[in-house]
Amino acid sequence: MATRIRSRTGNDRLWTEAEFLALPETTQRMELLDGEVIREPGADWAHNDRMLRVAEQLRHWSRTRTPRPHVNVSAVDIRFGDGRILQPDVMLFLQPLPLPVRSPITVIPDLCVEVVSRNRTYDRVTKRQIYAEAGVREYWTVVKRLGFVERWTGERLMERMEICDRLVTPLLPGFELDVRALMVDE
Repeated sequence: MATRIRSRTGNDRLWTEAEFLALPETTQRMELLDGEVIREPGADWAHNDRMLRVAEQLRHWSRTRTPRPHVNVSAVDIRFGDGRILQPDVMLFLQPLPLPVRSPITVIPDLCVEVVSRNRTYDRVTKRQIYAEAGVREYWTVVKRLGFVERWTGERLMERMEICDRLVTPLLPGFELDVRALMVDE
């Protein structure tokens, strides 16, 4: 379960972006949400494996496009709004980012993907709302426990499709994700 970190002064004061960005680098996933620092427990092997398999397939697809979209994985800080710095498991930018890429990234991804592990409400509701407000065009939640990928689209990411077989999307012409294979532990 996610935990909230108290401010440096030990009280319940909210964190600023500057304070959050000044925290030492860590392998622990930490996000800033409206002044609160959210620390997620470490992901397990199966979570990371699924995240990497989705990213690999998106990268393979991106190599067929001009200009080549950028695909990356967590932990990369992306600023989704004031006081909202999150780290999607997988992100795709249809237009290449200007190099060198500086953190936090201030360009909104076209696609965000979260592999749902423990905190389903945070991934499926809270993050989806933040991504929608920021202008993310499509959001996928990989729900291994139930054997499907949710594809969220439309205005404010309110249109939900439950996909158990093959995920295709007009956002990524020619891309196809084999959901059944993704649900198999490797």
